[in-house]
Amino acid sequence: MTTRMTGFDFERPAGLPALRGLLARLGKEQRRFTLAAGGTDLMPQLKQQQLATEVLVSLNGVGELAGIELASDGTLRIGALTRLAEVAESPLVRERQPALAAVAARVGSPQIRNRATLGGNLLVNNRCVYVNQSPLNRTVHAPCFKVDGDVCHIVKSAVRGKLPQCQARFVSDTAPVLLLLDARLVLLRGRGERRVPLRRFYRNDGMERNVLKPGEVLGWIEVPPAGGLRIDYDKLAVRNALDFPSLGVAVGVREDERGEPVELAVALTGLGTHPLHWRFALVGGAAPAAVVAQACARAEKSVTTYQQDFFPRDYRKKMIGTFVRRGLRRLGRGAWT
Repeated sequence: MTTRMTGFDFERPAGLPALRGLLARLGKEQRRFTLAAGGTDLMPQLKQQQLATEVLVSLNGVGELAGIELASDGTLRIGALTRLAEVAESPLVRERQPALAAVAARVGSPQIRNRATLGGNLLVNNRCVYVNQSPLNRTVHAPCFKVDGDVCHIVKSAVRGKLPQCQARFVSDTAPVLLLLDARLVLLRGRGERRVPLRRFYRNDGMERNVLKPGEVLGWIEVPPAGGLRIDYDKLAVRNALDFPSLGVAVGVREDERGEPVELAVALTGLGTHPLHWRFALVGGAAPAAVVAQACARAEKSVTTYQQDFFPRDYRKKMIGTFVRRGLRRLGRGAWT
């Protein structure tokens, strides 16, 4: 079914100073605006009338927020507007953070990766079967909180304004890997900026999804040196391409300078309203197999799944341990499984 977007004004600032000035003006005028980068997720939302805006601001003229740089301390500084294809193919990323290059290559399809950005994937809107459908299909049920209604069809007892008010699923592929890498986000507002660790960026809600303030823009993603951490990422999806993860699992093993494992790390996406992650020490005589079992049990116990997906909710939860163990085998730690 083809639907029409509602009307809006369009702005395309040329450069970061122009963007800062435009956002200051729109804030002063109290006009509702939406930022557009690759647009691979945003445009379907506009066409299906899941999102309304007064001003659409294209960021494609802000070249300062694209590209990949290496700082003197070994930190990768990646512009939020850097295309996923560039992240996946960058020799610098492949050398310094191979897990990030690998997960970027798993997002969407080649066509999507040529348009979609790393910042856009971190900010991708949460998904719910009651929202992500055409306006006609949404008429068969009352509108939910996420489209200005008065109910959550997943959790009937939810109350607007009391988090979590919305159980729409978090579906970023890149977030779990960047969480394990202790990435930081540089957020721009006015003439200033602030740094927020990615682990503190997301909220437990499908509507108020993160700590971005009105008028703030994600400028850069800073990824410090891995420090002996090797990461594997895999996901459960109906198709190997195009689909968002029904479950995504990043598993990491940190090794010391002698190559001895000292930490196990696990991060999840696709299940709840925000990504989850845990770290487990592998020192002090703890048997690695026991730590792996503990990690899998804790992850399964910590998540609450709802039937919002093709795969049964219990199946998705039980697959956490399977994906953790598969990842460890790919990292050369099959003896732990």
